[in-house]
Amino acid sequence: MLKKFLFTFLVAGILFFSSSSVLSETSGDLTLVGQSPWVTNGEIIFDLRVSGFDGSGFFKISAHEAIDRSNLIALKNGDLPLSIGTSTTIPLTEKLNSSGLASLQISISPDPEVDPNFVLKPEMVYPFTIELITDTGTIIDQIATPVIFPSENDPTPLATTLSLIISGPPPLQSDGTLVFHEESLESLDIVSKAINAHPEMPIGLELPPSIVVELSRSNDLSHTELAENLSQFLTANVEIFSSPFVSADPEAWRNTGKTEIYSDLLNHGDIILEDRIGVTPNRSISFLSSTAKGETIQLLNQLGTEYFLVEADYLVPQLSSEVFNTNSIIKILDHNENSYPALIIDHQLNNHLPNSEDPILGIQFLFADLALISWSMPEDAVTPLIIKNPFPKELFLINVLFELLDEAPFLEVAHLSDVLSDPPGNAPSFDLWPQEFSQITERAYNYELMVNVLGAYYSILGISHPDITSLASLAENSVAAELSDSESDLYLGNFYTSIADVSEHFNAPEEQSVRLTSRQAEVPFVIENGLDIPANISIHLKSDSRIHFPDGNIVNTTLLPGSNRISLMVEARASGDSQIEVTVYSPDENNLIALESGRILIRTTKLSGVGVFLLIIALGVLIFWWIKSNRVRKTT
Repeated sequence: MLKKFLFTFLVAGILFFSSSSVLSETSGDLTLVGQSPWVTNGEIIFDLRVSGFDGSGFFKISAHEAIDRSNLIALKNGDLPLSIGTSTTIPLTEKLNSSGLASLQISISPDPEVDPNFVLKPEMVYPFTIELITDTGTIIDQIATPVIFPSENDPTPLATTLSLIISGPPPLQSDGTLVFHEESLESLDIVSKAINAHPEMPIGLELPPSIVVELSRSNDLSHTELAENLSQFLTANVEIFSSPFVSADPEAWRNTGKTEIYSDLLNHGDIILEDRIGVTPNRSISFLSSTAKGETIQLLNQLGTEYFLVEADYLVPQLSSEVFNTNSIIKILDHNENSYPALIIDHQLNNHLPNSEDPILGIQFLFADLALISWSMPEDAVTPLIIKNPFPKELFLINVLFELLDEAPFLEVAHLSDVLSDPPGNAPSFDLWPQEFSQITERAYNYELMVNVLGAYYSILGISHPDITSLASLAENSVAAELSDSESDLYLGNFYTSIADVSEHFNAPEEQSVRLTSRQAEVPFVIENGLDIPANISIHLKSDSRIHFPDGNIVNTTLLPGSNRISLMVEARASGDSQIEVTVYSPDENNLIALESGRILIRTTKLSGVGVFLLIIALGVLIFWWIKSNRVRKTT
């Protein structure tokens, strides 16, 4: 009991002090700056601020008819149900201090003999109104807020999961500089601090691997500190969800026929998160995007997904309230009518927190909604709470959220992986109603080509050169879903510019001349390697029919830094001048990168063996003809 009292006091204090700096005064004179999250020990506390009012008067507190989830949204829009019971009035002089602040303690009980201010039933949510009224009865201002009245002992609290999704464009720019998305950084910072302050809280987390990896490479000390905070997740009760290295739509990649690229992005993301945080990502759970269709489900299943989370708006047929309220897990169908377990994401529930104008009231409405779900759903129900960035910029709001989730008597927070199960046989089945996806065919082609060129580049250097890492990052970041086509093209252009710069480190004379004095000889080819490391190359030779290459026309070798003299075996088939065209390529299978080219001029001054042989035969024929002709003349 003492713990709950302290907790209620703490929450009220947090809400009070934060609101004074976060909330701006409205046109009214009465502002709710704090509220205990639910009735505790038969009491609810309202913290109020009165401004612009110097007269005498009183607070009037009224309870209204209990509401369901639909009425909760109506209350949010200013619609109040009928009042119930007798209102309570408190003179301003009793509660209002010199700073214009007041704290009202209201007693609530189901037992009228306790003599509470309000006799209400537990496991209900009641709208309360607080009015500022003059002595003459003029209403100066009014506020409305939901009050949660739980039972003393809830035997079946609602299984609730909390998943935080942080996304954002890649920090690595096309020119190699780092520019971090501020909203993503703020969300990462707030979430990491909140998780590290509540290490026992079961939390699901989706992180952007491209941002995580660049934090440790940044020279900014704040980025380094944030990276260290993320590493503390290893000791926290955090379930990291698998995420592609950069944001990617699986359906868009499936449509291009390049699902292996999406798979590579997913694998790389897992490697980064495990390396930087120390937690192996969970790939068994996937959040379906609005573009997902039956084929997408099958693809994700092949990549390791067993359970899906899906927005109710993406389902066909349209989800009925009856189904939604009686089934925690449904079935979704792929294009072959195979079914998969899926959990419905409640859009209404997840729409309370993005309330920048009044985040405190947003939290209060969120827990009122959770309470209503808890008291109306079956025992095996599971409610996923999904929060996406940008998060509130104030750390205390996330801390309050964690505290309330942990302490709420009507909730039992658990990991998604612990509460997901196969749906019952009578669970309804749904198809997906996909939205149009962005075409990435050209982007996929460019990326695949960059990967092949990078392989050729690797074949030259032969080691894990830093350039390879940076070029691989340029290629991978170029396919991020947040980038426009023109932005993606900038990555492509700078990638090939960097590759082209490599060729400038290899130089050979445009023309080299050699004189052959024998039929077969070694011809020197001089080339300079301007790199500070050895380089593997492939030399391709081409000539006319007078020059033959007995060892083949392709010579693979390694160039040391500096000048290199390569011996090329040639065979002259005839005397005279010939030309050898020499082209230096990367030694990969397709020789994708041309590094240098040149010519070798060859002058043959001695007949080849074949020429001598032919001359001897010609002379023999001539001699035979001469002798025979001479005999004929003598006979005549």
